[in-house]
Order: sequence, then C-alpha cells, then structure tokens
Amino acid sequence: MRPSEALHQLRETPVGELEGVLERVDLDRTVEAIAGSAVVGLFRGAERRELVQLLCVERADELSPAMRARVIHALRRLPLSAILSSGIRAMLLSLTGEPFRDMKYLLNATGDRHDLEHVVYERLVPADRDAVLAHIAAEAADAPSHDLRILCDIDDTLKAMLHERRFPRGTVYPGVVELLHALDRGRAAEPSRPGDLTFVTARPEGPRGLIEQYTRNALAGLGLPPHSVLGGSLLNLFTKKSIKARKLQNFERERSLFPECRFLFLGDSGQADAHVGAEMLRRGPDFVTTVLIHEVVEVVGDERSRLEAAGIRFHSSYDDAARHAHELGLIDREGRDAVVRAVDEASGLMT
Repeated sequence: MRPSEALHQLRETPVGELEGVLERVDLDRTVEAIAGSAVVGLFRGAERRELVQLLCVERADELSPAMRARVIHALRRLPLSAILSSGIRAMLLSLTGEPFRDMKYLLNATGDRHDLEHVVYERLVPADRDAVLAHIAAEAADAPSHDLRILCDIDDTLKAMLHERRFPRGTVYPGVVELLHALDRGRAAEPSRPGDLTFVTARPEGPRGLIEQYTRNALAGLGLPPHSVLGGSLLNLFTKKSIKARKLQNFERERSLFPECRFLFLGDSGQADAHVGAEMLRRGPDFVTTVLIHEVVEVVGDERSRLEAAGIRFHSSYDDAARHAHELGLIDREGRDAVVRAVDEASGLMT
C-alpha cells in the first residue's frame, strides 16, 4: 500500500474507531510504511508531518493512555525533528491525573532503550522538554503518590562481576531478585503497574543503544519485575569520578521524571556507588528513603564513618538488606522472609 493510501485510511477512520484500528495493526510496520526507512524517509517529509499531526494532535483525544504510549513508542524510528518533538510534546501534555501517570509508567516499561527517559531527554528539543518536565512537576504537585522507585546498579550489586571474590563471575546474588520483587510490591499504590524498577549503570549505551540493549537482554531471564535501564557512555568507564557523575545524572533525570515518588538506591562498594548514594541523600533528603550498599570491597575507618553518617547502610548479604528495608516499612514481612529463605537456601547449597 502506498504511504498516501495508508494515511488516507487512518484519516478517514470514523471518530471513535481509531483506537480499534490501531489495536489491529502492527504500529511499527504502519509507521514505517507511511514514514519510510532511514533512507526512503528522506523523501517522505510531508507524510511524516501528516502522520505525527494526525496521531499526536488531531485525534489524540480518541486514544487511551496505553495507546498514546504505544504511538509515541512507534514513532521512535523517525529522526529527531521539530515536528516530531512538537507532536510528542502535544501527546504527553494531552492528559492529566491518573491517565497521565498511566501513560508515563507504560512509556517507562517498553522493554527497550526507548523508554520515558529516552523520549524526554533524547527525542524532544529543549523548549518541548522543558514544557513536558513542567507538566510532570505540576502533575506530581497535584497528586503526590509516594510510590517507591527502585534504582539498582548491576555489576556487583545484582551479579558478581568485577570485585566480588565469594561467588563465581556472573552469579546472581542470593536473595536480590526476591528483594527487588518485595520492594516493587511493598510501597506501590498499584503493585502490578510496570516501570517502578530502573537499573542505573555506567555501562555505555553504545551505537544505536546496542550495549544498553545487550544489558537488557542479559537481565531478561532472571525473573525480575518490569524494569528500565539507564546507561552511560564510553567516557564514563575510565574513572570513578566519571562513573559517579553519570550515575548522579541518571538519578537527577529519574527524579525529574518521577518527582511524585520516593527513591531507594541499591549499589555496591566496588566503584563509586557509596559516594553516589551519599550525594543522592544530600541532594534529595525528602526523596531518597535509604541507600543500601553491597560491601564487596571492605570500607573502613574514617571513610566508612563519614558514609554511614551520611545515611549509607552497608550489608554483605541481601538478607541483611531485606531486614533493614522491612524496618523502614519498605517491604512487608512476607517479602523479607522470602529474601531470607533464598539466602539460606543458597548457603545450604554452597556448604
């Protein structure tokens, strides 16, 4: 079908039936059929503009929050332009209240690199980004939820990788998956809502997000709650200072996207996570509930005292982390006990 014919069919869909039509088609293929691939699309500027205007502006009010999130995600293949940015802005500003929050969380649980952070910080021109962030802040002020957002490192926090000597490289730490599930459930207004867990790493995104997508794929089979991944850049790999800077940038972005929420950070002592956590607590004492640092490299003396005084909680095993989270009311007793059992079972297998 020619692009003009596909556009005509969408435009001529009767009012109230567009959602059903979009439900029945492959949105990715439909967008590509109209807007073209990276090369062919260079000659379809008019079609791209009309598609964005139709779906994001003219008939957006016919679409549910879930479909609006799907449309924004399907437009990811289009190159950044003022028209695309304006359309995404219009779509994001078209909802308020719970429907807006539903759309926001769905965008953050797409399963690929094109999540809410990518949409807001990579697909919007600065003026549109500022407008969207202002809308997010206003919505949060009107209805603070205090849901818990979990920010979790990967290397030596989720898996033994760099500095860990007690477990073989690549081992998923006993109890950590159970703890993440308990935290995901524990303080959420809607425990089944996707998008409460974000892995924060200094691993580079790589060209076209390939390394970040590789990271997602590596997490896919671990039985984790729905999650997103915030990566770094190649420059972030060389010094602890640059790793710290990138993770703090990720934290600030998360806080700007979910200002209605509280945050918990899980990291490790192998790189800069303890100092990252201390800075998070300093910058957002009303936002950050606690920082749990997995002690794979011993922290001693004055440095440990300073970090503990700043609010850092060290642990060597996830049953201890679960007990602390339970004391703070972040997880329930069943969640705590599930973590303790997982750690005990793994200890029995290792002896």
